[in-house]
Amino acid sequence: MLDYKPGKIVHLNAEVTRACNLRCDYCFNDSGVMMHSELKLDEWKQAIDVTQKYGAKSVLFTGGEVMARKDSPAIIGHALEIGLQTSILSNGLKLNSQYRNMLQELERVQISLDSASPYSHDARRGEGSWRMARQAIGYVRGLDVPVEISTTISADRLDELEGLAGIAYLTGSSLLVRPMQSIGRALGTEKRDVNSSIAERKQRLEDKFGDIFVEDFARYVPILGANHDERMLPEGFVTILPDGKIRGTRQSIFELEKAA
Repeated sequence: MLDYKPGKIVHLNAEVTRACNLRCDYCFNDSGVMMHSELKLDEWKQAIDVTQKYGAKSVLFTGGEVMARKDSPAIIGHALEIGLQTSILSNGLKLNSQYRNMLQELERVQISLDSASPYSHDARRGEGSWRMARQAIGYVRGLDVPVEISTTISADRLDELEGLAGIAYLTGSSLLVRPMQSIGRALGTEKRDVNSSIAERKQRLEDKFGDIFVEDFARYVPILGANHDERMLPEGFVTILPDGKIRGTRQSIFELEKAA
């Protein structure tokens, strides 16, 4: 664990809950069940305020599944009210007209989709999850809110990229590709470096579909393994876990408030 010394915070990743409506076979968080010690609404507002005091300009809300928590819209609304550039990462749950006003204020919405095939996607994430994600992509794009289709690619699923690129192109979305990591529920899977293979396919697909690929602006998913937060924290990219701990450290976000 890193002995984190408070410095300038550029961006906040807020894991508001560990609860999730799906159980993806590669989830690095092993999400599914709410943590007993998750911060309450007012505590999350306080945590967000702390990061803004340290200079944070943007926030990505995630989980688990961000919308699995009933008061997430209120937490997200607070970030919007204080002027943070606000985005969410979701599997598509509840991204519908019920939250139209909130969605229209977001900087971007990242929606997880791992295949152009419902069968292939649902086999990895859960029955009905493909349809939920596709409906969410269509609805959010209909609001003219930028969508980044977030896909996790393993060595055996490189062929999925072309279909996903096609969906991104047809829906006016971007495509964010992350290599699957052997952590969480994927721990013990074969570790193969697919980065070069992904880069080659992205180049070919850009020739066909144009400039549809984006990089991970939030640097949230730990693609650098155990060293991820050790490298990201000094750069100002802070992830707060559902219980208020700063990922990669033993410290609580509220300890930074005392040092401010």
